[in-house]
Amino acid sequence: MCNVLNAYAEAAQKLATLPPEDAAARSGAVYDREKGIFLLPYFGRKYEIDRNGRIFCAGQNNVPYNDRVIMVQYLCLASGLPPRGRWLSFLELPDGSHHYAPFQTDATIPLAERFGRNPDGFQRAARTLGGTPLEMGDRGFKIPALPKLPLAVILWEGDEEFSAQTNILFDAVAPTHLSTATLWVLGVELARKMLAVE
Repeated sequence: MCNVLNAYAEAAQKLATLPPEDAAARSGAVYDREKGIFLLPYFGRKYEIDRNGRIFCAGQNNVPYNDRVIMVQYLCLASGLPPRGRWLSFLELPDGSHHYAPFQTDATIPLAERFGRNPDGFQRAARTLGGTPLEMGDRGFKIPALPKLPLAVILWEGDEEFSAQTNILFDAVAPTHLSTATLWVLGVELARKMLAVE
């Protein structure tokens, strides 16, 4: 995993050196030259990011650290490629096997425990993040995490015989936009945001 404590500072320093129009074109963000800010959708909300990586969002006083790392790294690293419409499991990401057990512990297992017998709650949480239905599992949703980087979240309901299961999938373009370590954080943040929906 990357050194999380330095990840944001390093990405913010790099962002300040990049041509903003180029970063916007690669990432799918909009750059407002007059204000000197990027406008970036992230999990269904609109964020403003200045050239030094400071992030603002209406109604949110303090943008969480993990979200800041993801958004600024994405502006710096996005390849410009569009989604491919093909889904990869976390294990299929480069070196995904190294982080697969903690990904289950921190993302997919908590979702299954919370929503395994509450599919309507799963649907409500996914829609809160801008999700649109996918024909996968008992319930599946495509989540617009970032402009060129969608995720899929899938629920198989539990019953007396079988435990509920969930999975988070990444569009095949994901490794061209972010490192596997950052994609791990992105998947965990999707789970946390769904779990936070009342």
